[in-house]
Amino acid sequence: MPSTFIDLTNQLLRRLNEVEISQADFPSVRGVQALAKDAIKASVAKINQAEYEWPFNASEHTQVLAIGQEEYSWPVYFKVSDWNSFQIQANSGLGVGYQTLKYMDRDEWYANHRDDDMDAGAVGRGVPEYVFPTHGNGYGVTPSPDAAYTVKFRYYMNHTDLAAYDDQTRIPATYDNVIINGALYHFYMFRDNVEAAGVTAQIFQQGLKEMQSILINKYEYLTDTRIIRKVRAGA
Repeated sequence: MPSTFIDLTNQLLRRLNEVEISQADFPSVRGVQALAKDAIKASVAKINQAEYEWPFNASEHTQVLAIGQEEYSWPVYFKVSDWNSFQIQANSGLGVGYQTLKYMDRDEWYANHRDDDMDAGAVGRGVPEYVFPTHGNGYGVTPSPDAAYTVKFRYYMNHTDLAAYDDQTRIPATYDNVIINGALYHFYMFRDNVEAAGVTAQIFQQGLKEMQSILINKYEYLTDTRIIRKVRAGA
């Protein structure tokens, strides 16, 4: 379970041998304690920016399509989508089963499908078969839907800034030490202590590499590159 904002801030303050913060005082602290809060937020942001697809940021979204509407906005805190995950959900009332949408480049939609979707207008053309990135901040489906089909897909979220004392980071508590080391780096930078910041930056980067190795670098199979030579009988 991820740690809370106040727990992380107080961990940092203990490392700095400073006075911890109570829940009641958390919103109004000043000085070193306020700086510690800012350092925690900066560290969490840096960790989230280090990878597009941290597993702890994985999420799923369900969208009910509007008849005749091809383009839709991404959900709140959207970062990057898993284009292979878009799927029409089964609905016996609409006479449709589960159907995975195939990815299409936006230019292909412009060239081969947009005119037909526009001509169909508010009635739509049928059950969507493709999904494509829109020109703005969202995605599109084609053919344009002729009924209120439901689409489900998976994506990765951006981090959200911590504010309340009990806000959580989504980063597993196993990696609190990485957050704290990153916060120490930012704390020392805020204080213009370049030497201490340089030392903690190296420790923080090593922690990030370990997180990436454990959570991101997954190998599904190994390839045997050995060369097998056949030996003729009697050789």
